[in-house]
Amino acid sequence: MSAPVSTPLLAAAVACALTLALTPALRAAARRLGLLDRPNQRSSHEGVVPRGGGVAIAVAVLGAVGFFVARPGGRAAPVLLGGIALAVVGLCDDRFSLSARVRVAAQLVVAFAVVLSLGGLERLPLPAPLDWPTGALALPLAVLWIVAVVNFFNFLDGIDGLASLQAAVTGSGIALAAWDASLTLAAAALAGAAAGFLPFNWERASVFLGDVGSYFLGFMLAALPLGAAPAWRSGAVLFVALSLWLFLADATWTLARRSLRGARLHEAHRDHLYQRLALRFGHARVTLSMGGASAVLTAAGLAASASGSPAWAWAALGLALAFFAAYAAAAGKRSPA
Repeated sequence: MSAPVSTPLLAAAVACALTLALTPALRAAARRLGLLDRPNQRSSHEGVVPRGGGVAIAVAVLGAVGFFVARPGGRAAPVLLGGIALAVVGLCDDRFSLSARVRVAAQLVVAFAVVLSLGGLERLPLPAPLDWPTGALALPLAVLWIVAVVNFFNFLDGIDGLASLQAAVTGSGIALAAWDASLTLAAAALAGAAAGFLPFNWERASVFLGDVGSYFLGFMLAALPLGAAPAWRSGAVLFVALSLWLFLADATWTLARRSLRGARLHEAHRDHLYQRLALRFGHARVTLSMGGASAVLTAAGLAASASGSPAWAWAALGLALAFFAAYAAAAGKRSPA
């Protein structure tokens, strides 16, 4: 599937408009159906807020892609199908509170099906000389990547606007990377839909993504780089990892610390670094800061990809580590008395 340069911009605009139009109706439907997010140990909000708004994003992405392509094909087709499958799982979880085993099993099945269709990670997603061949681990590593990103994205969807803004930034970056015309179109639509959701999800949010939204967004962002040609695939995954760096690093850091303390990893909590920062600085300030850092890392990743130089890629990784060090240090500071 080929597309003129203007088509991704139009797809983003159409997806944004669809999300703006659909979200109020879905928010009202969520209230009627009892899809409500009530504060718990993990929550960073105080009142009851409708959830499931991510349905608008998924419908908008499909609508925007379908508007320009009668029969979506190319490398993006399995990604879109997998995204919708996990959105359904997320919606069921929003409504019926599925067990962790059922959720993870569904994620593994969908991820495995998409990886079989697109291909695995034949090399480690690291700059040379550490981009070693993965051999028999190519498919399992790709499945692990998808499942990890889906869950980590869900973990970081905990304050107003954060996940939506991150999806808009990373989706835009994937579209600019232009690995494949169909991937570019889908990524642009995703970025536009996420941007269209932001007015409803900004502090104070009138509707939440819900698991339907975080699963869909996390899956799409993880699976789109796997659609790149085999020669570019590990670099594409590295690029997305850089763009999502603070999400992935925060989740990994928090899980590691909780594991060392012997805490149950599946229990709701407020130990994430971004949650600590939100208590001190408020949702909007933390969301804008993390979104800005992600935009810088996305630009660094694009520059490294364009240069083709391992040195540039290592420099981008160094910048990512420096950002996380500053982020963790800020979260670790005590609030002034």
